[in-house]
This record gives sequence, structure tokens and C-alpha cells, in this order.
Amino acid sequence: MRLALILEQNEMSFLLIMVIYVCLMLFLGTLLDTASIILIVVPLFLPLIEPMGLSLVWFGIITVIGAEIGLLTPPLGISCFVIKASLEDDRISLQDVFMGALPFAFVMLIVLILLINYPVLSIGILN
Repeated sequence: MRLALILEQNEMSFLLIMVIYVCLMLFLGTLLDTASIILIVVPLFLPLIEPMGLSLVWFGIITVIGAEIGLLTPPLGISCFVIKASLEDDRISLQDVFMGALPFAFVMLIVLILLINYPVLSIGILN
């Protein structure tokens, strides 16, 4: 609840709150697994999202996509380490795996930006 008061007192815009949220999700995604990130970050930002009248389904989709992007990015992208460990070919380095995952992370980031700007893309089916 204190985070909500701080952001309210500073009169931060919706876009700035979402940028902070996504950056935090991406940073934590490089260090933790998805479930841990969700358990840490969602209780902090949910009191900010509910009073704005935004859809919680939309917020959940943004949360999962942000966490999954973090799992593909260095230095500790867990998904890339799993892929490298499952490969039997010594010619493929961990750097190759990260470079191969980079285009996918970039496309997911573009989708995330689109979903933030146009929430109807994620919740249009529900209406």
C-alpha cells in the first residue's frame, strides 16, 4: 500500500507506472523463475492497477509475458540454460543459445508494448 501512496503523491502517469513495472519484471526475470516473480511483484502493483479500473486479466497477461521475456535474457536467463543443458552438441555455446533467443525476446517485447498500449487485444474476446 505504501508503493501506491508514493506513486500517487508523485502523480505518475499510467505509462510511467507500466514502464517501471515492466522493467522490474524484466530485471527479476533474469534472476528468478516466473512463479517467484509473480509472487513478489504482483502484490506490490495490484493496489495501483485496481483503482485505475483496468482489467485484471489484462494485468495478468502483461505480468506473464514480462516475466517470460526476462527468462530469455542474459545474464541468468533460466530458459536458455535449460536449452543449453539439453543439447548434446558441444559446438553450440551458451552465447549461441542466448543469441538465438534474442529475436524471440524482441518480438515478445513488441507484443508486450502493443498489449500495454491497446489492452483490447488481450481482453477483446471477453467482451
